[in-house]
Amino acid sequence: MEVQRAAEKLIRLSPSVRVVTVCDMNGKIVFSARSRKAKILLSKKESMLSLQSAARSWKIRKKLERKLGACKYVLAEYGNVKRITMPAGKNHLLYITTAGSYDHNKIVRKVRSFR
Repeated sequence: MEVQRAAEKLIRLSPSVRVVTVCDMNGKIVFSARSRKAKILLSKKESMLSLQSAARSWKIRKKLERKLGACKYVLAEYGNVKRITMPAGKNHLLYITTAGSYDHNKIVRKVRSFR
């Protein structure tokens, strides 16, 4: 499925889905969509730093994959939001933020249905 269409489906999944970004393995944004109701919490610089950090961490997980198995997703839960990072094919990542109270398993199930 085309990454843009997948991201748009995810952003429409619930009002609790705040931002859906697709990036390459270096953290460079390929596509990003934001809910109209989502209040911007980070500056552009802070957002890019977080995205690049997630991409770097994913590269490390790939190095451990042979022994641990492939990483399915990573969840970071903060006081105000949850951040879910998942593979989007071999060369891209989905970087999704939701409201802190949102059931992240709904996102995980939806992404797995794309495959």
